[in-house]
Amino acid sequence: MMKHTASLVTLGLLLPALAAAQTATDAAAIGTWLKGYDAAFNAKDLEKLATFYHPEVTVYEGGGINNGWADYRDHHLGPELKEFENLQFAHLDTKVMMLPGGQSAYATSRYSLKARMGERAIDSEGLATYLLMNGADGAWRIRHSHTSSRPARRPGQ
Repeated sequence: MMKHTASLVTLGLLLPALAAAQTATDAAAIGTWLKGYDAAFNAKDLEKLATFYHPEVTVYEGGGINNGWADYRDHHLGPELKEFENLQFAHLDTKVMMLPGGQSAYATSRYSLKARMGERAIDSEGLATYLLMNGADGAWRIRHSHTSSRPARRPGQ
């Protein structure tokens, strides 16, 4: 009986450590996944970007709302990407929090966007919050996105 009690106590001590290690691994994987998103965004690859979004995603950006990937792609992101020249986009200081059950998470990040749109130079930064869902296929997808931006700060501002 004493052996079984000691085994249960050991297991009770190990399970939280294993769960924490898995959570850290999942969070790191999402950070890497977001770098893939940045690469697809910079390549203006809408087909690849589609793999990052849930078909029923909600996107809150610039005071507007897009409901679903097709709406976001056709009425916001697609037209915007076509106009961008010399695009440089990146997520910075990303923090990932796994939610109970391990099938969802949220990520917060700063982002930087530089590009040209015709004669206009864009140099902005902003904040992003993503609700991520892990699908039956094991792939993470953005289920909700909320971003806000402002012109990039210059030193001394």
